[in-house]
Amino acid sequence: MRRLLQIVRVVFIAGFLGATGAAGYVAWLLLRDLPSLETLDDLRFTATSTFYTRDGIPIADLASVEDGRAIARQLVRLSEVSPAAAVAVVVSEDQRFFKHYGIDFIRLFGGLYYSLRGDLQGGSTITTQVVKNTLLRDLAFERRSISGLERKLKEFPLAIQIERRYSKEEILEMYLNVVPWGGNAQGIWAAAQAYFGKEPSELNLAEGAYLAILLPAPNPRYLDYASTRRRMKVLLGNMVTEGWVSQAEADAAWRYKLVPKGWEVAYDDNGNLKSAKLIDPSVRIVPERNVRLAPYFVYEVQRYLKEKIGSDKLREQGGLRIITTLDLKMQTAAEKAVVGRRLPDQAQLALVGLEPNSGEVLAMVGARPGTEGEFNRATQAWRSPGSAIKPFTYGVALEAGWTQATTVRDSPVEYPTPRGVWRPKNFDGRYLDRPVSLRYALDRSLNLPAIRTAEAIGVQRLGDKLRAAGFRLTGNMAVLANSIGGGADITPIGLAAAYASFVNGGYWVEPRLVLRVEDSNGRVIYQPETKKVLLWTPQVAYQIWDMLKGYVYDVPPGFRTSLAWEARIPGRIVGGKTGTSDNAVDLWFAGATRGLVATLWVGRDDHKPQRMGGVEPSSSMVNPPIWRDFVEQALRGRPAGDFPQPSGLVLANFDLLTGNDSSSGVAALFPARQVQRTQAVVRDAPPQPTYISRPGPVVASTNAYQTIAVDRGTNCLASPQTPTERVIWLQVPDGRVNDYRCN
Repeated sequence: MRRLLQIVRVVFIAGFLGATGAAGYVAWLLLRDLPSLETLDDLRFTATSTFYTRDGIPIADLASVEDGRAIARQLVRLSEVSPAAAVAVVVSEDQRFFKHYGIDFIRLFGGLYYSLRGDLQGGSTITTQVVKNTLLRDLAFERRSISGLERKLKEFPLAIQIERRYSKEEILEMYLNVVPWGGNAQGIWAAAQAYFGKEPSELNLAEGAYLAILLPAPNPRYLDYASTRRRMKVLLGNMVTEGWVSQAEADAAWRYKLVPKGWEVAYDDNGNLKSAKLIDPSVRIVPERNVRLAPYFVYEVQRYLKEKIGSDKLREQGGLRIITTLDLKMQTAAEKAVVGRRLPDQAQLALVGLEPNSGEVLAMVGARPGTEGEFNRATQAWRSPGSAIKPFTYGVALEAGWTQATTVRDSPVEYPTPRGVWRPKNFDGRYLDRPVSLRYALDRSLNLPAIRTAEAIGVQRLGDKLRAAGFRLTGNMAVLANSIGGGADITPIGLAAAYASFVNGGYWVEPRLVLRVEDSNGRVIYQPETKKVLLWTPQVAYQIWDMLKGYVYDVPPGFRTSLAWEARIPGRIVGGKTGTSDNAVDLWFAGATRGLVATLWVGRDDHKPQRMGGVEPSSSMVNPPIWRDFVEQALRGRPAGDFPQPSGLVLANFDLLTGNDSSSGVAALFPARQVQRTQAVVRDAPPQPTYISRPGPVVASTNAYQTIAVDRGTNCLASPQTPTERVIWLQVPDGRVNDYRCN
């Protein structure tokens, strides 16, 4: 018997040692390769990206994608969270948080006890929850039992390490940013938005207690408001017992008429629940994209950034601060200007305002108010510009040595085509059958003189200019009809960029939507440069601008006012041009004043002819008043005056109709060399041009290229004594400027 007991004892000891060794080996296997806390320092949570105006006002939020679904999270500092809400979370989730060292054995066994009784309570501490949701996040999502054991075993040493490395306040801040709060809300910022539509700093004690009680089972507890309310009563009592709040503060929080999103709730005067009805649980889901202002502008910025920085940074990483070019005051003015306007039947519209030197888009309306969908007519609708293209036609003529007083016939003309004879007409079907000045032809938006001008200066030259300015030509072919808008199209934002060249010294400027993009640490990860293409010499550009002012202010002989008189703004100098395509399919006004260039398009999405009270409308009737209301309000309180005039131009008077010198005629700008001129007419061989023969390359704000004046006779830099007719303008890299410096 004694020998049997000895054998049993040996077997027991051997089994115990073996089991202990095996358990130790298993624990070693599970605990090896613990994540380094260094990774916690560098951990980048996916977070909601926020769009801001140029002045830092938030206009939209874009949820990030985590594990294949959109989640809402915005990282916040502990100082940005209401103290009442933070304390409520601590008391509810981990009462001894400020006393233990990462592991609370009392709470661990207590949570197990209550869970077995059917009342789910978390046994983890705030510190171990941080470990679970960050360093061991992948294990937490695995469903295998061995993964759960491995995670639990690894949580404890990691929690102790975190407690040694970080302060309690830093650990609590991490927790508040990573804990799931039901639906797609991650962290307290999203929870405050999802359940109360507030910032975390705005939460009161009642709201903080409610959010705290939702943990650790937010989805079922949200659906059972009566039970959650009873738990709130207990929590408030615990907060009083622990000395975090006074009894009076707890009573006031209990009487507060708390109504989470999606619920209809009624209380008595003592704060007791009378009724609670769940109306719409989906309202607590933070939308993937929450747009507060300027929706079409936000859509365009999102499309732009997907192309420039990629979807992974924008959606999968998130947490970005996107500082846009939008000016809130101008955007408000734009949206107000298009509300309640009388437009053609079933018409849509688009309005764009941009800064002419930088190309920064300051305002954008992509559709008529109340329109659904994301199709942005300001950036995606390619439409015929009609007569709004004519300043480019006459600009090329000015490059070729013509002036505003050069005359061209306003008389019928015919051109054979494969489809028959083309007989273009003026808008009203009438013509003067005589030569008129270029300025008069533009003032009255005559088609026949524009076509004759294009024929004289060369269709290919005009086509090159239009392509460089952003117009799209049908079949990429230049034809005479381009001179009046036929066979060409452009977007409203594209036309604004093209018109900017008339007032910024001659450059087409790429529209810019974003000033910079910062990551969650404030580092700039993307900052686009201003890009420009040289279209005109400064002198030619400003003469076109002078003609555009004439379109607004000139009163041609026999008329009572200009075609764009309703674009005038008291106290401001305005220039611009209307455009009406065939059958009034598209109506335009593009114009500028100091600090702003803007375009307004009106048309139908189905490209059908427009009617207004059964009559075909013209752009002069519809567009200028809306454009004026926008620009006047957008620039209220900002400097007025004209754009600066370049050197080499002088003011002279001529008869608007005939082009002859006349001291009582209209005042216009001319190249200094041409003031003493003889009357010019359309010639078979126009004078030697001083135009940009090939539009310049893209110019970055880094000044990689310089614009220089070159003497065509010597191919050297022009001097002040070089005759103007021998000057050509070139863009060359900085490193090649010296090639043109001749001894």
